[in-house]
Amino acid sequence: MKLTPTSSQTVGPFFSIGLSPLYQNATSESSDKTITLTGKIFDGNHQPIPDAVFEFWTGDKFARVATSEDGSYSVVFDHSRANSATFAEVLIFMRGLLKPVHTRVYFGDLDAIKRNPELKAVPGERIGTLLARKAAAANCYSWDVFIQGDSETVFFHF
Repeated sequence: MKLTPTSSQTVGPFFSIGLSPLYQNATSESSDKTITLTGKIFDGNHQPIPDAVFEFWTGDKFARVATSEDGSYSVVFDHSRANSATFAEVLIFMRGLLKPVHTRVYFGDLDAIKRNPELKAVPGERIGTLLARKAAAANCYSWDVFIQGDSETVFFHF
């Protein structure tokens, strides 16, 4: 009997290639009624990950984006869904992971987020890894993700 490897048994950039027709086009989606989230994803050595895929959910809205060669990404959310009291659920797919990792990105101020009852199990000094920071441009936020290391983003197990 010949065993054939499947995508969960091999390492490669399958997600960024196979899902490319389904990515959000952030430039065509952006308007004054939206906010834009940009950032980068890094590995444990603080090197950018060029072939990761992010999936974001805010309420009933969904967006999928890929990272570029420098690990950067950009996604657009409806303004009413991403205000100071909300967050987006995030799945990250990438080479080397057999399953995606699950995290959240919060929009708002760090003190308000620290009082969120859903985050009681997260050490206070680590909650900042879930916070999107307001950028200089109007309606823009920045959020970097670290897969491993001292700056590792908080990931959740379900």
